[in-house]
Amino acid sequence: MTLRSACPDQSRLSVIASSCVLAIVVGWPAQPAQAAVRNAEDLMVVDCLLPGQIRKLGRQATFLSARRPVRTTQADCEIRGGEYVAHDRANYQTALKVWLEGAMGGSAEAQNNVGEIYSKGLGTEPDYGMAFQWFKKAADQGYGRAKINLGYLYEMGLGVAQDQAAALNLYREASGIQDELLYASAVQVQISARDEKITGLQQQVQEGEVESAQLREQVQKLQRELQERRGALEAARRELSSTQEKLAQARRQQDDDLTKLLENQLLAQEEQINSQRTQLASLEQRAGSAGVAGGAYAAAPMMEILDPVFVATRGGRNTAVYRGGPGMRQVVGRVTSPQLVRAITVNGQPAPINANGGFSAQIEVPAGGAQVSVAAVDRKGSRAELAFTLLPQAASSTAAASGPAGDGSLPRDVKLGRYFAVVIGNNSYRDPAYPALKSAANDANAVAQMLKSRYGYQTNLVLNGGRLEILTALNEMREKLKAEDNLLIYYAGHGELDGSGKGYWVPSDGAANAERTWISNAAISEILDTIPARHVLVVADSCYSGTMTRASAPTFDAGTMGPEKWAGWVKTMSDGRSRTALTSGGVQPVPDTGTGQHSYFARAFLNVLQDNNRLIEAQRVFREVSTYLALGAMDSPVPQVPEYAPIRFAGHESGGFFFMPRGVAPSTGP
Repeated sequence: MTLRSACPDQSRLSVIASSCVLAIVVGWPAQPAQAAVRNAEDLMVVDCLLPGQIRKLGRQATFLSARRPVRTTQADCEIRGGEYVAHDRANYQTALKVWLEGAMGGSAEAQNNVGEIYSKGLGTEPDYGMAFQWFKKAADQGYGRAKINLGYLYEMGLGVAQDQAAALNLYREASGIQDELLYASAVQVQISARDEKITGLQQQVQEGEVESAQLREQVQKLQRELQERRGALEAARRELSSTQEKLAQARRQQDDDLTKLLENQLLAQEEQINSQRTQLASLEQRAGSAGVAGGAYAAAPMMEILDPVFVATRGGRNTAVYRGGPGMRQVVGRVTSPQLVRAITVNGQPAPINANGGFSAQIEVPAGGAQVSVAAVDRKGSRAELAFTLLPQAASSTAAASGPAGDGSLPRDVKLGRYFAVVIGNNSYRDPAYPALKSAANDANAVAQMLKSRYGYQTNLVLNGGRLEILTALNEMREKLKAEDNLLIYYAGHGELDGSGKGYWVPSDGAANAERTWISNAAISEILDTIPARHVLVVADSCYSGTMTRASAPTFDAGTMGPEKWAGWVKTMSDGRSRTALTSGGVQPVPDTGTGQHSYFARAFLNVLQDNNRLIEAQRVFREVSTYLALGAMDSPVPQVPEYAPIRFAGHESGGFFFMPRGVAPSTGP
């Protein structure tokens, strides 16, 4: 392993007069100079040991302080005379070398970083036991980021006994939200197995064996079909490559007629490959779902209400409050693994389930509220029920007292800072293995225009960007933004997953089966950690893995609280440092085009931003996008379930991202 350093390690005062120390004096400006970038690797984030500072103690002594660990880009570390690992960066031993000394010295930041190194694994299996110890040390000092990390270990039972209550309390503490302000995670219920009498177990086992045999046969059939589709896709790719070669030859020979013919043929072949990839993705998901369903460890389906939003009450019953008066109100929900769910009923009436798992029902709500019961039954007869009270705003005393401040205006004492956006849309790829996309560039153009014109963002639009271009755009934000600023990163394009399940964005110059030419989600998270902006939101119309659960992100509905609580909520959320992601799906493929010139997800996202006329938090945007997709993407060839969560290892501590359209007036309330 090779270490690159501007100077040898200095630990004695005798080297103070050397030329190397003079380099330290010159290379330690208050504002680091612009680092020279030679290639994309120069913009990757590294654990860097900066040289010590020369300090004087009166006129009696001159000494060299200890080296300081930072996370910065490779180029920045070089220009500041720092030491970093040039090769095999993903190794926990070399990363620990940078941070362990500070952690042992009691630095909460270093202790959290050591915990993250053990939690990531970095070239070895994660050591959650060690991660827990270091996170706890930092959390005990009040370090918010460590509380989030520690809460995640409690929630998932990693390195410690699973404890949901401890996790929620840590999330609440990290957010800075007290009991009088609302903190609630998504309301979900598991469709769990019912208790069965012993006399009925034998019949249940026999039925399970028959069902397993049917599922195995279904999986085998789907796998055969998958093999045929993959063969057809590979043949189409070879044909596409041949056509591209013929087209290049025709252009060299300046044969206009043949060139036009081949261009049309090329377009048809690209459309065919796109169609085959979509069918293949759908088949892969069906085969995977069938396989999981037949396995011994199949995850039980989950049911969630998307709209209206639930609020916390001191009573024992869930309550959902909506803005509006008595009358008909639509309830929208979603179930995971819809192929495993036999029926959904709302107050006893069947609610059809679409391919995405979405369902809806109309409820008559009187002035005093309506009792709602949503029940789900899976294929094995297991049942789950979610009961709640649906209240119109006028029926809620707190909501009735709400003035404009409780309904989405900006509190007078809250300053949101400047807003920036990096919007990336990749349609064209150099490698024929990645067929051209139809809507990614359209989506990016529309999002950039929406953010600039309606929300006042300073936008940087990157179309068909290569690896260096995308990383450069992100690095410019790292150098340009200040602590009070906000950054939105939008990505539309191809995504990849490697064998270990790690996610990547594929730049326009990315090569198939060559991870070093992609941009990993882990690298993006590290970049986000070094960007000084207070709030960063990643909106990805592609896979983005590595997120935490939504339980760590507090929810709030503006229409249910009065001006004072709304103002307190906004101030608390705006003061925190947040790093969150809103994605079009989990790890499954997502369709390229939907209705018109945009993908289903992009159209939903644009509609929500266009219709909004108030200060709105990102989680509310997520809920509205989820509702739109549950109802408006019924013809999608691939079921699409958006996700929203804080991003792991990106520096999330608390708070959230806000959208505020031009013209929203400050609150006139307290």
